[in-house]
Amino acid sequence: MFIHQIPSFIPSLFPRFTWSKDSERQIYLTFDDGPTPEITDFVLECLAEYHAKATFFCIGKNAASHPTLLDRIKSEGHSIGNHTMSHLNAWSVDFDAYQADVEACEAVFQKQGIQSIGFRPPYGRITRKMYKDIPNIFLWSVLTGDYNASLNSESILQYVLPLLKPGAIVVFHDSVKAAPHLKAILPAILAHCNLQNLSCSAL
Repeated sequence: MFIHQIPSFIPSLFPRFTWSKDSERQIYLTFDDGPTPEITDFVLECLAEYHAKATFFCIGKNAASHPTLLDRIKSEGHSIGNHTMSHLNAWSVDFDAYQADVEACEAVFQKQGIQSIGFRPPYGRITRKMYKDIPNIFLWSVLTGDYNASLNSESILQYVLPLLKPGAIVVFHDSVKAAPHLKAILPAILAHCNLQNLSCSAL
């Protein structure tokens, strides 16, 4: 069974991370793994239609390959965060190599005049060293599972819509893998937030 909501006890174990935010009517949509031509464009068009803002945790090599798309994210009022240069798994490399990959992504942003809001580890995988030494780590409270081919779009919406409460940080992916589900669930989630008077904001 896919777990769409982070169990409530986990954030208390790692209080330095941002899992959700205090808010009366705002919700925080986030997109990992882009920017990806056509897919990120689709996301931006959907967000614009609903006057919504979001945060894009970008992979550095994708940002370097698609600078115009990165600039579009910025120019349309969304925030940008670091998702490593090459989507590294923190459990598979030593900390120095991981830190270098994070810094390489940051250098891509700096070259384009972009101020990163912080960092999200790929796969949500963290280590004790990361917890101690990497600041401004954003995780999430709701995971759509848009990348999971074993799910269907209807079931994703069935589980996720009731979880969209003020302060929630919700994860999508603007990637090729996630695109089939994303194209179905993102418009529905934006419409739901609009009906519930939830304002979609950037972190």
